[in-house]
Amino acid sequence: MQLPKQSLLDTTPRWLSLTLVSSSTALLVSGLGIFFSLTTTSTISPFALLLHLVWAIAVSAWVLNLRMTLKPERKALLAVGIAIAVGSIWSSIQQWMTYVETGLVNDIILVAGAMMMDVAGGAVSYILYHLNILKK
Repeated sequence: MQLPKQSLLDTTPRWLSLTLVSSSTALLVSGLGIFFSLTTTSTISPFALLLHLVWAIAVSAWVLNLRMTLKPERKALLAVGIAIAVGSIWSSIQQWMTYVETGLVNDIILVAGAMMMDVAGGAVSYILYHLNILKK
């Protein structure tokens, strides 16, 4: 007797390749930031905004790949929400670490920019998902 095959991912090869490209791009940008000392955990800089964008795309793309019992439209909105939540937590941790280390808070414009990059990254994945999976 053979057990039914259970798959964790529910995706097409085209969407999976887009997800892997976005993940490798996020890792490449992060690696370049570490190599050139552009990343610091305590401040939100213009480079951190780029990190928020590429990681929001990667996180939301992976959420869209997971097998869930949600309708595809709701699944895409969930992915955007998770990307925004993860980015907001990341920004909050950066804010707190800066305050603990220096007694200062980051520029509110950069914090708002980080949130906008999370929204933009989730929106990119949402649009690509609709174009590639839902064919709209």
